This record gives sequence, C-alpha cells and structure tokens, in this order.
Amino acid sequence: MAIPLYGQNKAGDQLGRAVTNNGFKEITVITAGDASHTLDVTDGGIILISAALASGAVIKLPLPTDDSVGLWYKLLYTGTMAAASQIDLPAAGDSRFVGCITQNRCGNAAGVADAADVNRTTVVTTYAQAEKSIELDENDVTFGGAIGTNLEFLYCSKDVVFVTGNVHVNVATTALDGLQATMFTGTGWS
Repeated sequence: MAIPLYGQNKAGDQLGRAVTNNGFKEITVITAGDASHTLDVTDGGIILISAALASGAVIKLPLPTDDSVGLWYKLLYTGTMAAASQIDLPAAGDSRFVGCITQNRCGNAAGVADAADVNRTTVVTTYAQAEKSIELDENDVTFGGAIGTNLEFLYCSKDVVFVTGNVHVNVATTALDGLQATMFTGTGWS
C-alpha cells in the first residue's frame, strides 16, 4: 500500500506523489554481493538484516529523485557481522547523507562488563561534507554496527537523504571513538 505524500512546485500547484513506506523486507543472505542487498523504492519501510553480513557487504540505497521525496527506510540489524560492511547511496549524482547518528556500546556477549570511559558518542554529517557511505564494523570503536543497530533514512530531496539512529559497538573495554571522518565517506556504490 502506498502512502501519498504531497508537495508544491514553485508555481504553488499540488504535486501528488505516492511512495511506498510501509513495506517489510528481510535480508537473510550473508554474501557480500547478493542482489537482496540492493534496495528499491518499492522496499520502503522496515528492512530487517538478520544475515550475519560477510565482510565487504554493501546495503545499496536507491538514488534520490524528485519522485522519491518522502521515501523512508528503517534498517534494523539482528545478525552479527563478519567484519566491515557499508550502507551506500549511488556514486553517481549529487546525493548525500545529512544527519546525526548516536554510537553506543552494547556488549552482545552475555556478562560483558562495561569498563570504558566513553560509552556514547554522536557523529554528525552535513550537506557540505557530501558523504555517500556509512562504514560499519561491530567490533571497531570508530564505527559500530552490532546487533540492535537501527538507522532511519528519509529522502528529503533529490540530493539529501536524512539519516538518524543508533549504531552499537560490541567492545567493552575501549572508549568509543566515532568520528565523522571515519564513519562516513564520500564514495558510494556503482
């Protein structure tokens, strides 16, 4: 079912848009290059990533367009990553992430004590930084992406995808060090 969204063009006329935002898709394949990792505008809604993603896996978001304004995804990680993965916008075009992500310590292993001084950080990316990729690694204190990581993506315009949410880090004894310069990069998928 499509949720109608309405905007106005410069002349003030109503533009009717229908963007699917109430769907559900589960990614169960761990293989880095699997086609199920490429999201379409019809996949808008909840994306459950239950696969233990293989190193190098990329979740590929679609290119923002005028017609995709209002498109929304919520990605929820319930699988343990093998190593580094990414969530990317296409390399082509001027699309970019804008927003703020909170990085939290989680300690997925039972009985892991929290023994570090920095347990939570925020990472902000702005329009001027032109970032197209979010780098994830659940056991790396500069990234995150452990079980429970949840990120929301809202297509605001043909070049801005607003991102917010939480990335979890499965490390108990090292201070978190999430930085814009390491968590985000300007290289998207092609």
